[in-house]
Amino acid sequence: MSAATAAGATAAGAAAGPSTTARTTDKACSGGLSGQESGVVRITCGGPATIRITVGDVSRVLHGGECHAAGGVWSAAVGVIIDATGVHGKYAGPPVSNVVVNDTATPGRGTIQSMLDGKLYFVLGDAVMKVSADRKSAHLEGRSDRASDAPGAKLTVSVTC
Repeated sequence: MSAATAAGATAAGAAAGPSTTARTTDKACSGGLSGQESGVVRITCGGPATIRITVGDVSRVLHGGECHAAGGVWSAAVGVIIDATGVHGKYAGPPVSNVVVNDTATPGRGTIQSMLDGKLYFVLGDAVMKVSADRKSAHLEGRSDRASDAPGAKLTVSVTC
């Protein structure tokens, strides 16, 4: 899977939900964007979750995320998702960041998709994932896919809902 395909998959997955016009958003999270800009698919910056991500020697803490737990599915997201395919228009704004994580059908495994400083990092279904018993936090670790912008880099994500 190419980085563009992974970015498109992220945008396509995000497009399934409504495009989020920033509520009361964390400005550092949204980059000051409203959600109406060309190429912006979704902004998730108005929730209570904090997501910490480390890719190699790059670390970020993003506030304003949302967590969802329903049935046997758990996910969390934070940041601005842009459409790299151009279906939602061409994004021409400042660099944005996002992190999206979810569990998989395989117990103890998850997916990490992230854009940081214009670079795409992802682990598709192979991250080790631990969700707390109360489903209010999670920890994921894996190695970035060979098609990402840092192949083989260690990715670590901690989520507090």
